[in-house]
Amino acid sequence: MLAKVGECYKRLGINDDILGKIIVTADTGSANEANMTYLHENSINGYIPDNQFRSRDPKFHNRKVKHPEWKRQDRKLTNQIPAAEFNFDPVKKTCMCPAGEDMWLQKNRTSPEGIPKLFFEGRISKCRDCSIKKKCMRNPSLADTGKGHGRIVSFILNDKRKPTYTDWMKHRVDSDVGKRIYAHRMSVVEPVFGNIGYNKRLNRFSLRGKTKVNGQWQLYCLVHNIEKINNYGQMAA
Repeated sequence: MLAKVGECYKRLGINDDILGKIIVTADTGSANEANMTYLHENSINGYIPDNQFRSRDPKFHNRKVKHPEWKRQDRKLTNQIPAAEFNFDPVKKTCMCPAGEDMWLQKNRTSPEGIPKLFFEGRISKCRDCSIKKKCMRNPSLADTGKGHGRIVSFILNDKRKPTYTDWMKHRVDSDVGKRIYAHRMSVVEPVFGNIGYNKRLNRFSLRGKTKVNGQWQLYCLVHNIEKINNYGQMAA
């Protein structure tokens, strides 16, 4: 998307290097290693937080809990056996639960930071009649149904890794400058979605097909920009 913006500005003769003169911000949905690499290699002044950036900010350590404590009682993991108690073999990629039962490799996935992670799941027939099921599973009743599942644990395959571009972005976002810039995004970008979605009632597209949907979206963006120029630009003067 950024490449297309740069090409558009260059084609219109506005600026040949607009990406080198702007600040780019995006929400956590765009936080992946590929995007961080693109920003770094193209020297773009970007700030994209990962989904844990609030937890690293001391200002949010005492933030209000989203759900009241009485609603969270059933989700507490006070007695759940931690993954450290499972016998994980990173060489053979096998795992044995505390009850001595072999678990099956559910999936092998690489995180957006480039870290390989293995997910193991207990066989439902074993978890169903396990004597320590209530201590092991967050919701033991899941093992009692055919559509449920056993205990799931995950392990990082190799935590001794080289620094990634995601690590580079974390340092940028966690800095005082990064916090101020990203906080400013809330008053610049989010109101656009609120205006188009609420005031102009574009809650869903009324057309089908990529070309028609793209045209409808561009029409709403055009109206939004004209409205902004009329209210805040030279036309307002």
